[in-house]
Amino acid sequence: MRKRSFVLLFLGLCAVAAAFFRTLLLPVPQSGAQPELMGTLAPTATPEPLPAPTPEPTEAPFSALAPTTAMSFAELVGDNGNYDAPAGYPSPDTYRVVVDIAHQVVILYTRDGEGEYTVPVRYMLCSTGLGDRTPTGVFRMKRYRVRFGLFQNDKTYGQYWTLIQGRIYFHSTLYEERDANTYIGETYDLLGTKASHGCIRVPVPDARFIYYNLGHGTEVEIREGDPNDAELAAIRAQLVLPERPEAHVTLLPGQIPDTDNWRIADVPQELPYEEGSQKEQR
Repeated sequence: MRKRSFVLLFLGLCAVAAAFFRTLLLPVPQSGAQPELMGTLAPTATPEPLPAPTPEPTEAPFSALAPTTAMSFAELVGDNGNYDAPAGYPSPDTYRVVVDIAHQVVILYTRDGEGEYTVPVRYMLCSTGLGDRTPTGVFRMKRYRVRFGLFQNDKTYGQYWTLIQGRIYFHSTLYEERDANTYIGETYDLLGTKASHGCIRVPVPDARFIYYNLGHGTEVEIREGDPNDAELAAIRAQLVLPERPEAHVTLLPGQIPDTDNWRIADVPQELPYEEGSQKEQR
């Protein structure tokens, strides 16, 4: 019995001694250091967010540059009933105008980032003068404008006259009286061909845009153009207006649609309105 107790005591002392010596063999951590944990993974770096893709610029539909192609006949020849003179105009360097006789197209440009007039703003179908009655060259828009005036040579009327040079104007198609209800349908049908006495006829909404937006001093280039210019030919091919209705359309002032993409109230007034004169040459 005593022998068994002695063996158990001896085994217990051996276990205590073994535990003591194991503690002596463990590494002592440095002051302030945290003991290393077995199996701990290194933290994963948060990935940098990818930059948002830059959207590709979308090309404006043709109708945004040629709004008359989406208009009704009534809007293209009618009268909005507003006879007030312009309150003012944008600066004369806002736009540059090119009239291309070969394609019977008027193009308004504004400046690009380099200051060059390369950005189209509006395309217009036109009728220039028969033969060589429309002069070519570079001109500056004059002050003189007529809202709904009489042409003395043939006693017809036109809306929105804007003087270019001498007796050459931008203006609308023609009327028998100072009344849009008396529209002369043939002058509408002939848009896109030479047909005038020298002036440049355009649909009423285009004539209105010129009347209010092209300040005196704006540069206008009238050129013969190149019939083989593929770019202009492509523009001309898309400048298609609705056919004139066979039956006469009743057009009352102020009772026509207005779907154009600008408003008179939004036109900058950087240049004061001046009445001017038909004899003006400066």
